[in-house]
Amino acid sequence: MTDFLTEQEQIEQLKTWAKVYGVPALIGIVAGILIFYAWHSYQDYRNRIISQASAVYDEMLIDRSQSNVEATLAQADKLSSHYSSTVYSDLASLMVAQNAIAQKNYPEAIKQFTLVLRKTSEASTRQIVRLRLARLYVAQQQAEQALNILKKVEDDSFNGLINEVRGDAFLALHQVDQARAAYQEALKELPNAEEFRPLLAMKLDNLT
Repeated sequence: MTDFLTEQEQIEQLKTWAKVYGVPALIGIVAGILIFYAWHSYQDYRNRIISQASAVYDEMLIDRSQSNVEATLAQADKLSSHYSSTVYSDLASLMVAQNAIAQKNYPEAIKQFTLVLRKTSEASTRQIVRLRLARLYVAQQQAEQALNILKKVEDDSFNGLINEVRGDAFLALHQVDQARAAYQEALKELPNAEEFRPLLAMKLDNLT
């Protein structure tokens, strides 16, 4: 069953298969062929979508490097609207959120983080977004929200950072004992993380 066979030749081939293998086997063969072509068609479609999304993302990076905010946001919106199933849409939303935080537009940052949290298929990405959301909530004096967003853990490799932010949230709520326990747990989870230990140790020392 190839593109090189005429319609009549394909019909004759099916008749021959039916005589040799029987109708049930023929149905199975045809179904297998259809599945094969459907799968390859989907893969071709998926690769085209990813390639197009990559091109849009590259344009967005160029616009951002040129400080063209309007064009950057337009490309990010295009990725979110037309290529939401790709990782480039997630990266665009995270970039928009970062810019929003820099401009103190916290509602927009929360909106973008929530968007990524809802649609990304990557557990590690969701965990990173939860951490960023939690830090943002603590900074906005919404510590309870921060603790709620951190309740779900999908990647244990982030436990150290999660406990540190939990400690920050507990401290904001003036729950010193819980903050101390969270910081101590974070230190256990980050024994070799030189980037985080000094600040974490300082937070713990300040409680005493």
